[in-house]
Amino acid sequence: MEHSRNVKKLRFCSLRLHLVFFLIAATMSCNLFADPLLIGIFPRRDAVVTAKLFRPLSRYLEEKLQRPVKLELSPNFNVFLERLQERRYDLVHLNQYEYINAHEELDYVAIVQNEEFGEKTIRGAIYVRRDSGIENIDQLRGKKILFGGGPRAMMSYIVPTYLLRQAGLQADDYEESYAVNPPNAVLATYLKQADAAGAGEVVRRLPVVRNKIAVDELNIVVVSEPLPHLPWAVKNELEEDLKSQIKSLLLGLNETPQGKEILRQARLSAFNPADDKDYNTHRVIVDAIYAR
Repeated sequence: MEHSRNVKKLRFCSLRLHLVFFLIAATMSCNLFADPLLIGIFPRRDAVVTAKLFRPLSRYLEEKLQRPVKLELSPNFNVFLERLQERRYDLVHLNQYEYINAHEELDYVAIVQNEEFGEKTIRGAIYVRRDSGIENIDQLRGKKILFGGGPRAMMSYIVPTYLLRQAGLQADDYEESYAVNPPNAVLATYLKQADAAGAGEVVRRLPVVRNKIAVDELNIVVVSEPLPHLPWAVKNELEEDLKSQIKSLLLGLNETPQGKEILRQARLSAFNPADDKDYNTHRVIVDAIYAR
């Protein structure tokens, strides 16, 4: 009798274990066959470099979330904007200006922001060659200024233009042109293809610039106050658990050797928490340049 009861208990426990394993497997299977979580990265750098930087991160998220994650690269800023307007991206890394628009018009919400070179903030700047004879911002009157990324680039166009306006220079006081991206603007100025470049102060420290030119031969004639760094945002309608998971995984990268290696490959020090109000200062600058 006692033996029979024990056998029944073992069978019942075995059945429960099989049921638990089945539910776990079914959940994992559903996740693996779910629609990919699509990550978009704004073309701050060219697509080849961007892929090298962020593929390890996308693979890590796929592993931890137990669902497909796809990194989508854009060949240029216009293609990126078209895809953003379509709300293709579930998780998107973008500049502060595009974030402000995406929050207001497309219902994206910031969850984290970059930390680069150990710095939680970023500054816009205007570069000149050291031998140009240009030592202050007023000497840019009548000069050709090459802005990195076009008129929607926050740190490479909007903030430098704000600095020019604060110094009293209006649009017709200088010649305005655009490079494909911020590093190209700085490189072109070094090569004397422009008198000055608008770009983030951090650009001169990027390997894509430092490995090509002698950055010591560049001067920064004006630089902005520190501003909250580049954001990562998610679609607001994503499940709250999924949003929390993504945020937690990104914030936790600097706590493990694997995570630190992923950050190193992405040329980041860490991810820091962010929310929408962090970008109110940017809104003031944007409104000063593009009154709405």
